[in-house]
Amino acid sequence: MPSDDLPVEVRQSVAAFLAAVDEVAPGLVTGFYLVGSVALDDFHPRGAGRGRLSTASDIDFVAVTDRRLEQDSGELAAVAEAHARTVAGFPKPNFDGAVFTWADLAAGPDGCPNVPCAQESRFTPAGRAGLNPVTYCELAWHGVAVRGPQPTELDVWADQDALRAFTADNLRDYWRPWWQRNKQARPLPLAIGLTAWFPVWAVLGVSRLHHLLATGTLTSKCGAGRYAQKVFDPRWQRIIDESLSLRTGGAEGRRGYRSPLARRRDTLAFVDTTIEAALAHS
Repeated sequence: MPSDDLPVEVRQSVAAFLAAVDEVAPGLVTGFYLVGSVALDDFHPRGAGRGRLSTASDIDFVAVTDRRLEQDSGELAAVAEAHARTVAGFPKPNFDGAVFTWADLAAGPDGCPNVPCAQESRFTPAGRAGLNPVTYCELAWHGVAVRGPQPTELDVWADQDALRAFTADNLRDYWRPWWQRNKQARPLPLAIGLTAWFPVWAVLGVSRLHHLLATGTLTSKCGAGRYAQKVFDPRWQRIIDESLSLRTGGAEGRRGYRSPLARRRDTLAFVDTTIEAALAHS
């Protein structure tokens, strides 16, 4: 997606951040890139649910500086202030990302120390949000340049074998325990399981990982849903269509459940099956 074609919600948050950081620390941010749903052409600024249980997209960014920002420095304070101003002016969608050096992009996630970053619009001076193979590979293969050279002109770490290993570990270490927790008939898992967020996060989430391990390429949530419609057994089509419809506000897929309990049941069954199917490709 060319930067000129960015959704209005993305343009306004990005413009606010860059204007603020340039005002407080001119010349500090020499590169700025968009990754995530924006880069993968699957940005949905409004969705069902609220807070952490919203199906809406985030704005995911990679900011780049020529030198590392020292803790308790004026430069780090400038980035924090710019982020705070952006979030205050445009609370939604979440404005999430990390501040790297150009050398960090070449070194890869394991070679990068903790960096200033934001998750769910909460800024921290040193953390590891976004320091993973997915962010790096999204930047290298799909990143949208707002400031700085095009990603194809950069030295960005993009190790496909490491991305595959990270994906398989994510299925084992995050998704399998997630499934085990949420299948329990306790009040909180039951309540979460009845939300629109639940199938969007789970069905499209594990389908993305299956897609990556099966094809070696990245895709978006909706891209994963379209892929799942084509390759998965017909018995899963109803929950896939439901998830796509919830993700897109009815633009794709089709609603097929009257009972949220039945939808929860099929979501959990799909996740269980798809984890094992995806790992078979690892």
